[in-house]
Amino acid sequence: MPLFPAFIDLSNKRVLVVGGGKVATRKVKSLLKFTRNIRIVAPKIQKELTEIAEREGLELVKRYFRASDLKGVDLVIVAVDNISLQRRIFRICQRRKILCNSVDSPELCNFIFPSLIVRGDISIGISTSGRAPALSKKLRELIEDCLPLDLEEVLEIVSREREKLPKGEKRQAYMKKLVNRLFDGKS
Repeated sequence: MPLFPAFIDLSNKRVLVVGGGKVATRKVKSLLKFTRNIRIVAPKIQKELTEIAEREGLELVKRYFRASDLKGVDLVIVAVDNISLQRRIFRICQRRKILCNSVDSPELCNFIFPSLIVRGDISIGISTSGRAPALSKKLRELIEDCLPLDLEEVLEIVSREREKLPKGEKRQAYMKKLVNRLFDGKS
């Protein structure tokens, strides 16, 4: 069964990333589009991730994961190859009702980290429900190539127009026509 896509405001959420390698670095780069409230825990943290953390003011903890690292956390990304550790963290997160994603182990996730397109306030997430991440990535690339370069400008125009009108069916109809007009002739 497919997973329900939900967009979550992470600006005031505490995020924990367990792992310090290439995958953790990639996940942190994606998360930075949505929050700076990220704590990274790993005994070894690669240079690029260390530099990103220092530049962005992220918390770095150079040691092995402890269950106490989950205190006050809202979302966890487990970016380690150690399946036993992934399983342990996931089980604790389940008991504490914390959202957890164990990279490359969909059975140890209660949410999937989608392949993302982010342009300003526009976010598009693509998921295969964890079954084929490479396909999600390819679909993201295909969709990105189809999007107009001035998409953020289009959003600003549509948003300003929407604010001028009262809620209701007339506004919905007008907005639909406006969006269609803005996209006519654009490829």
